[in-house]
Amino acid sequence: MKWALVLSGGGGNGIAHIGVLRELERMCLRPDLIVGTSMGSVVGGIYASGKSADWICNYLKNDFNIREAVSLQTIKWGEGPVVKALVAGEALHNLRTKLGAESGEKILKLLREVSGDINIEDTVIPFACNAVNLLSGKEVVFNKGNLAEAIRCSIAIPPFFEPYEKDDILYVDGGFSDNLPIHIAHEMGFKKVLSVNVVPLRPLSKAHVKNGVDVLFRLMTITINGLHRHKDATVSLTAYKGAYNFDFDHIDELVELGELTVRNQSDLIRKKFSTWPKKKKYNLQ
Repeated sequence: MKWALVLSGGGGNGIAHIGVLRELERMCLRPDLIVGTSMGSVVGGIYASGKSADWICNYLKNDFNIREAVSLQTIKWGEGPVVKALVAGEALHNLRTKLGAESGEKILKLLREVSGDINIEDTVIPFACNAVNLLSGKEVVFNKGNLAEAIRCSIAIPPFFEPYEKDDILYVDGGFSDNLPIHIAHEMGFKKVLSVNVVPLRPLSKAHVKNGVDVLFRLMTITINGLHRHKDATVSLTAYKGAYNFDFDHIDELVELGELTVRNQSDLIRKKFSTWPKKKKYNLQ
């Protein structure tokens, strides 16, 4: 029986999804559909386009540079408190004059490059992601059309990224509709679902709330968990050991977390998702 993999949003925490995919590869398990939200749409979409988990991991470690991936000019000036103040000033100026602190133009360009700028209809593994129509307030599911643009819609988390405008509609982060959209897999005809949540709502100590960004992300976590539709997955995994919301420097640690999360439930996962005869192999780079 066919099965779907659903990957939650979660900023830097979503790097754990790479480890999940890597471990599933080792188990020779390949989903028949990948559904992603926000960071889950990035990892899931690139993987669905034909890249292996190792390729994605190596790209993040060796080729991805956050300073080159954003349009904020002052972030390229180096480190230190003065630069941070200038970056904050530029971001605040953008929030006053634009629809977000960061345009997302360079992120979209990178997404086009790493995905091959293909349409979702042409992915190696079928793929879908969600976003929110800011004008109507309703969830939109992308399962066709340009892959990079669909992902860009799904990651447009306000106020950091500007909403993505497409066909006179403004799209924002899919997590504000459902950060673990198991319902999409069900609606696409998949009864067997493996879900991975990288931002569970858990109590925090006061020491973990250090600044306004922590407050904002905590409120987002509370909000998106309240919006989740709580559809049941066949197997539900939680890959979380601490908040790395805007931190993309702990790649090895988070990838290992994803691997261990699958490994700890490997017997159950094999039982629920192994098929016979063997599934066809996909040519991943």
